[in-house]
Amino acid sequence: MHNLTLRFTRYFAFRFSMLLIVGASIGFCHGHSVQAATKFAATADQKHFPIKKSWGTISALPLGLELKLSDSESPKSVTIPRMNNRVKTIYLSGDTARKPLTLKPGIEEWEILLPQSLTPPVTVIVEFKEAPTLPVKPSVISETADQQIVLDAKDAVVHGTLLRYEPQPHKNTVGYWANENDWCEWKLDLKTPGVFDVYLLQGCGRGQGGSEVQVSVNDQKLKFTVEETGHFQNFKERHIGKLKINQTGVQSLQVRPVTKAKNAVMDVRQIRLVRQ
Repeated sequence: MHNLTLRFTRYFAFRFSMLLIVGASIGFCHGHSVQAATKFAATADQKHFPIKKSWGTISALPLGLELKLSDSESPKSVTIPRMNNRVKTIYLSGDTARKPLTLKPGIEEWEILLPQSLTPPVTVIVEFKEAPTLPVKPSVISETADQQIVLDAKDAVVHGTLLRYEPQPHKNTVGYWANENDWCEWKLDLKTPGVFDVYLLQGCGRGQGGSEVQVSVNDQKLKFTVEETGHFQNFKERHIGKLKINQTGVQSLQVRPVTKAKNAVMDVRQIRLVRQ
C-alpha cells in the first residue's frame, strides 16, 4: 500500500466517529467512503469486546459472536461491524433447530434480520469458521511453508462504493462488483523476490463474462479476461499468468477492472501466488 502513513491519517480523521467502546472509546477503523478509504483487518482479542449497541451488547465467543438484545428494544434487525470472518450460521440461542437467520452484508456493517414475533430479551449466536476478527489494523499475509501466498476474500481491503466482502457460506467472496471504478487489494509480506504463478478463484454469472481485469504488485502487471462460469457463486480456479515480484517486505496486490463488459465484473473468493 503506497503512502500508508498518510492514508492512515486521512482515514482516521474521516471515520473516527465510529467507536468501539471498552471502558474508553477505541477507534473503529473499517469505515468506507466514496474517496476509497482503506479497510483493515486484524485478529481481535478480548479487549475489543464487549461492543455496546443501542439494542444491546456484542460479545466475543471462541468461534463467533454473542448478541444480547435488551428487553427495552424490539428491533426488526440488528447490525454488527463488518468482520473478517467466514460465517457458518446465525441463529437464536435456545432454538434447538437452529433455524438460520438472514444476513445482509453491507460495506461497513452486517445486518441480521430478526423474526417478526421476537420478544426480547433474547440472544443471537453468530458462528464463524475461525476466531472473530475485527477490522482494526492491516492483515498481512505471509508465504506458507509450501511457498504459496493465499489471499482469501475475507482479508481483502475494498475501495469504492459497492464492492464488499460477502461472508455467507455459499458466497464467501468479494462481490457486488457492479461499479467498474471499485477495486480491492491484499497486503502480503514477501521475504525473498521471485516469480509466482497466479491462480484466481472467480465466479461470473451467465452472460456476464468478458470484463478485462488487471492484477498488479508494484510496477508488475498482469491482465486477464473474466470467464463466465454460469453463476457468480459458481467458482472456478484459473491460472491467469505469472507475476515477477522484485521487492521484499510488506506490499500490496491490487485487483482493478480495466473494462466492465456487462452488469458486474465478477466475484473473487481467493487468489493464490505459487512460487516457481
